[in-house]
Amino acid sequence: MRLKLTVILSGLFGLSLPSFGHHGSNVVYDLTRSVTVSGIVTEFQFVNPHTQILFDVTGDDGTVVGWLAGMSSSLSLGRDEGWTRDTLKPGDEITITGAPARNDAPSIWVEQIFVGDEPLLEGRYTG
Repeated sequence: MRLKLTVILSGLFGLSLPSFGHHGSNVVYDLTRSVTVSGIVTEFQFVNPHTQILFDVTGDDGTVVGWLAGMSSSLSLGRDEGWTRDTLKPGDEITITGAPARNDAPSIWVEQIFVGDEPLLEGRYTG
């Protein structure tokens, strides 16, 4: 009986190890700040553990910078927001408000996203 319990507990512990490697969005992004950027979608990765939107932002001087927008998983976005892999397509013009990367990289954790004037998330979303 004791051996059986040890094997079961060891198995459960082993299954929980991947969760120790996960980090919160506050490690990479400054959740105390909010910025807004607009650009053109180049790729939409509706995947787990985090959905990602790659988009190009054109600066006032004409320089194009590739940005990354991080969001919650495709599972939660599909369930909670009704998103699918076709919600965003390359060429879509988007505006994103969210938390900027702590290291000033062109990266943002999405709070709200608009295609035209249409918000794609119900209220403030911090997934």
